Parts: sequence; structure tokens; C-alpha cells
Amino acid sequence: MIIREFKPTDLDDVLTIEYEAFPDPYPIDVLINLHERGAGFIVAEVGKRVVGYNIFWIHEGIGHIIAIAVNSNFRNMSVGSLLLDKSLKVLKYNGITKVQLEVRKSNIKAINFYIKHGFTAISEEDNYYSDGEAALIMEYQHHNN
Repeated sequence: MIIREFKPTDLDDVLTIEYEAFPDPYPIDVLINLHERGAGFIVAEVGKRVVGYNIFWIHEGIGHIIAIAVNSNFRNMSVGSLLLDKSLKVLKYNGITKVQLEVRKSNIKAINFYIKHGFTAISEEDNYYSDGEAALIMEYQHHNN
């Protein structure tokens, strides 16, 4: 498996994963816009096929995980962990010590995934998603080691 920068030719694979993973996927133009605006956008590739991706950026001195998803056929194979670890390293390299994300309150699998990687729940935001579901705001603090 290779973790590398997103290329525009990866878009079809990324969209397939995005629409499979999320009930409220980002539209294609939002993904392209994030890439064009310099967001971190990495993919996991297996045999010339993108099987996962992670989009992240820095906003007001805080790292933010915008989206991370893995093709359902490649889940539980550490793809998400490798992508998340890489983004946390890139953010740390850029001097970012605090990283936040939002996750559906009902998405226990994702919440447990983030907890396993050192994130803690810090607050909730009601009606965050288009269907009215609340988001759990989670945060990761880099430690100097």
C-alpha cells in the first residue's frame, strides 16, 4: 500500500468512496475546491487503485480533519489508521499541535477509531448535519515526543 498525494485522476475513486461512506457526501466541486485551495489531500493506493483518502487543513492555527474514508472492501486493514497517522505527522511538521474533527454522534465505529488514535470528545454541536443529527467535536493534542 502506498500513501501519496491526491491527483485529479484519483477523483473517480475518491467520489465512489465518498458516496459509499457518507449519507451526506461532499459534492465533487467541494472536493476539487479543497484541493485547489491547498488542503492536505492524501490517498491510499493498492495496485493502482485508490482505496481510501484523507482531506485535512489548517484553519486559524488548528488542524482540521475534513474527511477520511476507506473503500468498504478494504476496511479493518489499517488503511484509515495509516491515512490519519500521516495527516497528523504532516500537521505536526507544520507546527500544529491541536487537531479537531466532527463526527456523527451515532457513528460509534468512527468515534472509537478516533479515540484509539488519541482523540477525545470535547463538545457537541446540535443539528450539525443536513438531516439534523448532532456532531461530536473531537480533539487531538500533539505531545512533544
